[in-house]
Amino acid sequence: MLNEKKSTLLKLNLGCGRNIKSGWVNVDREEKENKLDIICDLAKEFPFKDNSCQYIYNEHFIEHLDWLSGLRFLKNCHRCLKPGGVLRLVFPDFKKVFKAYLENDADFFKLVGERLNGADYEYYRSVYRQPAKIRRERNDNPPPAWHLSRRHEDRERLERRARKFKYLIEYVDWFTHQFGEHQCLYDEESMAGILKEIGFKQVKISKFKPQIDFSNQGGRRASCYIEAVK
Repeated sequence: MLNEKKSTLLKLNLGCGRNIKSGWVNVDREEKENKLDIICDLAKEFPFKDNSCQYIYNEHFIEHLDWLSGLRFLKNCHRCLKPGGVLRLVFPDFKKVFKAYLENDADFFKLVGERLNGADYEYYRSVYRQPAKIRRERNDNPPPAWHLSRRHEDRERLERRARKFKYLIEYVDWFTHQFGEHQCLYDEESMAGILKEIGFKQVKISKFKPQIDFSNQGGRRASCYIEAVK
């Protein structure tokens, strides 16, 4: 556990991945390119005391947990927040994704498609085919260890990402499963209900906030934003 005196005004950036916030405690399960403050499995107990945090931020992480681990995660957030503390959650807006698909709205998926078929595709194809070259090029900024691993499971994980998306249903598949990493779906109604059942006093639907949220334009079009007050 962190020192209690130092924890009273903590701001947590949980499941942050590469999105490091200055002045926050950045927490994830494994290192990416950036240095984390704490490494821990957020599906389990948090290393923070009860009522020790003023703000918890979590963007596009909870859908990576199964429903039971997600519930445990939200309960832990509630436990750690002081009375009046705020939890801000960002997760995929599947209503918008499914609506765009049913209406054949290719423009909705355009920005995400440009990234998936552009920089993401080129990188994962390169690291899958030429790992030694990527290792040399990124010697000062190494990628996650599994990118350069020779394990069969890691090689398949890379190959799945070296994919060209052609059809709208493939984008729906990506939003829903994200190469097998997404485990649970929520919408605004279900998440608000869960948060209230846990004990949050106020739950409100929010919008993208450029001063705090990371999502690019394509991502924010397909995201839900919710804030809950303990």
